Amino acid sequence: MARPQAFNHQQVMAKAIECFWLKGYSETSLADLLSAMNISRSTFYNNFGDKRQLFKQCLQDYGQQTQQILSMTLLSNSDSGFQMIHRFLNLVLLAPSDDLSSRGCLLVNTVAETARVDNELNELSVELINVVKDGFVHQLKYHFGEAESIRHGNWLFSQFLGWRLQTQMRIEKENLKQQIDWTLLQLSSIHNN
Repeated sequence: MARPQAFNHQQVMAKAIECFWLKGYSETSLADLLSAMNISRSTFYNNFGDKRQLFKQCLQDYGQQTQQILSMTLLSNSDSGFQMIHRFLNLVLLAPSDDLSSRGCLLVNTVAETARVDNELNELSVELINVVKDGFVHQLKYHFGEAESIRHGNWLFSQFLGWRLQTQMRIEKENLKQQIDWTLLQLSSIHNN
């Protein structure tokens, strides 16, 4: 009997995330995953079930990575709201390399890909990306009341989704930075009035 193939689960999951991130759920084949993850078909099925189960786990893992960034920025209480929002936007939109930025966000990409074809995956990705909106609302509470922070947080989240799409269109970072700065200036001026 063949011995089960040993592998580093974290590294294999990172390779699977990258594969799905580059090609999307529907365009990623089992052969793509086996090649990227460098595991056998039997190891894949024994450890991950099937492509769909693996993809859901990849979304969860990617969501946890997003949560770590949020913990350092939008869910932090260490600076004023606008500073933490700016820090978050810089980390996820401006700091990554052009190649990484052009991939967009796995969660946002999945929301778009599954919108009308897979309710379960769509709901999961929406749930995971909505933590960003919740973080915006949390930080805006420093400057606005409850209702206003929700309204402005929703607006800022819409801007964020548009910026994510623009990164995939390879917008120049300086142009994106100007848009972010202008948006935060507008929010600040609303607060000061």
